[in-house]
Amino acid sequence: MLTARVCRHSLLAVGLLLCSSSLLLGQQPADPNAQNNALNVYKELMSPDEAVKFRKTKLRNFDEVLRGGKINSPEDKKLIAEGAKYHLYLMTFKQDPNKPENETDLNKLRANILRDIQFSGRVSGNYQARELYLEELTKQAEDLLNNHRLIRFSAVVLLSQLDLRDEDFRKKTDRVAYTMAYVPLVKVLNDKSQPIELKIVAANGLARIGETGNATNQLRIKIAEEIIDELIQSVNEFSWYQRSLVDALGSMGITDNLARQPIVTEALLKVMNDAKRTWEVRSAAARNLGKLPLKANADIKLITYSIVDMTRKMIQAYNANVNAFFWKRCFLNVYQAFKPLNAADNTGLTKKQINQTVVNDAYKQVIKSIATIVQPGVTPPINADVTKEMDDWLKKKLPKNFRVAPVQAKPQNQQVAEGK
Repeated sequence: MLTARVCRHSLLAVGLLLCSSSLLLGQQPADPNAQNNALNVYKELMSPDEAVKFRKTKLRNFDEVLRGGKINSPEDKKLIAEGAKYHLYLMTFKQDPNKPENETDLNKLRANILRDIQFSGRVSGNYQARELYLEELTKQAEDLLNNHRLIRFSAVVLLSQLDLRDEDFRKKTDRVAYTMAYVPLVKVLNDKSQPIELKIVAANGLARIGETGNATNQLRIKIAEEIIDELIQSVNEFSWYQRSLVDALGSMGITDNLARQPIVTEALLKVMNDAKRTWEVRSAAARNLGKLPLKANADIKLITYSIVDMTRKMIQAYNANVNAFFWKRCFLNVYQAFKPLNAADNTGLTKKQINQTVVNDAYKQVIKSIATIVQPGVTPPINADVTKEMDDWLKKKLPKNFRVAPVQAKPQNQQVAEGK
């Protein structure tokens, strides 16, 4: 599994780095020459002699402490910190300091770090060293984020793959992503100087933390608020990035902030209804609405109406250009807003503890067009009978207001709003 994940990220790196010029991806940096220069410069963060010395004098002891899992002294803590710095800073060399005739293999260095994490504490069941190593890697990886673009990319991929615990089939335990990696990943999102491929991987890493991490509700809200801020500003960014942000937001497993305001639901509805965004982004927002743990105070009539309304507009665009490559994905996204592809998954509005009469009524309005478009091969235009039925339904079901939830009473004080 580990090898497969590393391979997938490597392929993503190659694809994005080959096609991620500022012009192609729609970025307009204030000073393109300065930014490109910064992205193409290797900055060695330790000397070759320092790297060779650590390998000869301390690497074996570091491996023993990390693999054993227990921290017995301040010296052990210091060794773990030095080991994290060594393994990360090796990525900043163009040539391998231990074998100068070879170029640095970033994929191999990253795989070695992940392997060492995986074996840490496996025999002893003690994870002190592993947790300290993860903390140091997360903290020191930020040093790589103003280096050559390949080094930055490798650092962000690593942060997106860190695991606090591994999946264990024998013990029937699930993988747990390292939640605190969110800190540098959010910084990447907020940094306008970072290339778009870094931001995409950072957003995907946040989605992984949302799905498999052990973040508290308060921390999930904090991350969601950061994603929403970036999503609002992303309207003119590369569509793939916008979709990654939408998926990250939907993966946080929350709908409301601490003041019980449905910020996630509202953000996804806003994206879904934004005519400036692509259909791929808008339909992804609909799919992620189906992932949310919607509560009784959510206006499911408004949510389902908005999905049907977007689908009707999407049909109009589809009928004008039935050969566009992305339509099957878009309409499949709408299907997933209501039902999961895997029946065992608990996603889709039909799986939620909400008014299923309302949900099924809306589902009937979209399923005919979905069934037509997601079939293999060339697909025909959607006929007028289907669109007329949807138009009549939309007129009949027009919401009385467009608030996704009732107005919330203001908290008594700011501390209540912050959950204190």
